[in-house]
Amino acid sequence: MKSLRTTILQRIIIVAAVSFLLSAGFTYYYYEKILVDQMLHNDETKLRQTSRQLQYMSDDIAKFSFSLIISDQLQSFFKDYDQADIFGKFAMQEDTFRYLNNNKGLRKEVTSFALVMPDGETFWSVAKNDSYFQERMKEEWYQNYAKSGQPYAFTEPYTIFFNALTENKTISFIVKVKDIEQSGQEIGELILNLDYSSFESLLEFGSSDFDDFLWINSGNYLLYEKIQGHPGKLEAASLAEKAARHGDGVHKIKGGYMIIDRFAGNNWTLVSYISQQTLLERGRIVIYLLGVFSLTSTILILLLMMPAIFRITRPIMRLYYAMNAASSGNLNTSVSIRTGDELEKLGQGFNRMIEQLRVHLDESIRYEKEKREMELELLLSQFNPHFVYNTLNAVIYMAQKQGNEDIVRMVGSFIRILQDAAKMGDRQSLIPLRGDLGILRDYIAVQSYRYVNMFDVEWDVADEALDCLVPRYVIQPFVENAIFHGICPKDEHGIIRLTAAVREGTLIISVADDGIGMEAGQLATIWDKVENKKSPGLRHIGLFNTRKRLEHLFGGQSSIRIDSAAGQGTTVTIELPAQYR
Repeated sequence: MKSLRTTILQRIIIVAAVSFLLSAGFTYYYYEKILVDQMLHNDETKLRQTSRQLQYMSDDIAKFSFSLIISDQLQSFFKDYDQADIFGKFAMQEDTFRYLNNNKGLRKEVTSFALVMPDGETFWSVAKNDSYFQERMKEEWYQNYAKSGQPYAFTEPYTIFFNALTENKTISFIVKVKDIEQSGQEIGELILNLDYSSFESLLEFGSSDFDDFLWINSGNYLLYEKIQGHPGKLEAASLAEKAARHGDGVHKIKGGYMIIDRFAGNNWTLVSYISQQTLLERGRIVIYLLGVFSLTSTILILLLMMPAIFRITRPIMRLYYAMNAASSGNLNTSVSIRTGDELEKLGQGFNRMIEQLRVHLDESIRYEKEKREMELELLLSQFNPHFVYNTLNAVIYMAQKQGNEDIVRMVGSFIRILQDAAKMGDRQSLIPLRGDLGILRDYIAVQSYRYVNMFDVEWDVADEALDCLVPRYVIQPFVENAIFHGICPKDEHGIIRLTAAVREGTLIISVADDGIGMEAGQLATIWDKVENKKSPGLRHIGLFNTRKRLEHLFGGQSSIRIDSAAGQGTTVTIELPAQYR
């Protein structure tokens, strides 16, 4: 019979040899078939992200300009400027450019504005009465837009001088202004001059991993180019020409790969080029790591697993004998393994398991003893409610004997409230409305003896509402608040009106009083108040808890609305789905 130690050693040698051969083959395949595709996919994703960011920026600029051209300020300027006198024209220019400059902070790319009238007269926000910008509009960047006939578009980059010492590379967004009162009638143009560096910084970041990078508009004009020196270098025009003949995606061309992404909103195209040499340099570290890892792992397998064989077999035998002893019922056994690895933790786990078995047996014995003691205490505690009821019944008997019917009625109501309170822990969370109204009548009876001639209750409950299911004590908190916070503070006799009806499958309960009411500020914060545990009453559930109970039971099908005005009283309306047993 071959030993476990010999079997493990033979199989380790076979696995090491096979793994080395497979690693070498996989390294070559990984670079040719996987690594290059993965790098190109990552480059395509990055190019797509750059184009989306560029698209988002252009969309935001377009939306910003659209919001300006429909404003009353610009509409009035383009429609009324020609009819104004000299002073009026000057004032309109000042107001309009002040309005535009105030909005310029919304887009950090905007450097200046220009307004073009239908007759070609142009006003520039930097120099309102200077013809410099109007002369610049004769250049190719504006003329190309004018020839395109588009209602709005971005122009090619150009240089603009703000003064004798300051120049700025600019790209403009031009949008035709139409009269919003007469659809389709053009009344002028709005030109947003944008800082080209805002686009350039985005493109420089997005093109950092590529050899060549182009940003081309619909007219095949280069808006941005980055051509680096590398073997097989392409000219920008040649790369743009190749891109025009291909669709979106990755395309293999001579010396490398070209990636194209077009976005329809502005008819822009982003083109990137990466050479084979750059791809090789990117993947070189991965290839080296795979080769070193393959060789190192094979050697480590042989060096580390051989002594591990001896460390594994010895502790396994110790665990084997200890488990046999435990399975025979000997829970005083233990095993000592000092290998510093998972086998040591396995031995410690075995010892903990044996210890926990002993503790579990001791706890089971103690639990049974405590269970019997708790059952005895629970049996004794059941005498307390009977003692309370018997005492209150004795009070009723003595009151009847003395002929005091008020005490009899009040204590009787109190006993019924106590008996119902004892049911709060059972499964009947919902009861018919008639049952809840019965307990409410007992509660009102008790309060009537406490506050004699302070209030009356008017009842208007429809018969079909009596069988609807409601949560216990859903009305009592609002009646309690009507008594204590509405009627009692005004020191006059008050009326509480309680109505209930079913309308279109909804149970509507209303509690209204003619008390002191609430100010608007109090009403706005009423749901934020915590429960006042010192307020009178047998059970103060609180408005907040009542609303939470309804949300828990009915979700969005229930609602509580409180209407109140100072000096006019308060009305609480509760709406619940009409449910029956």
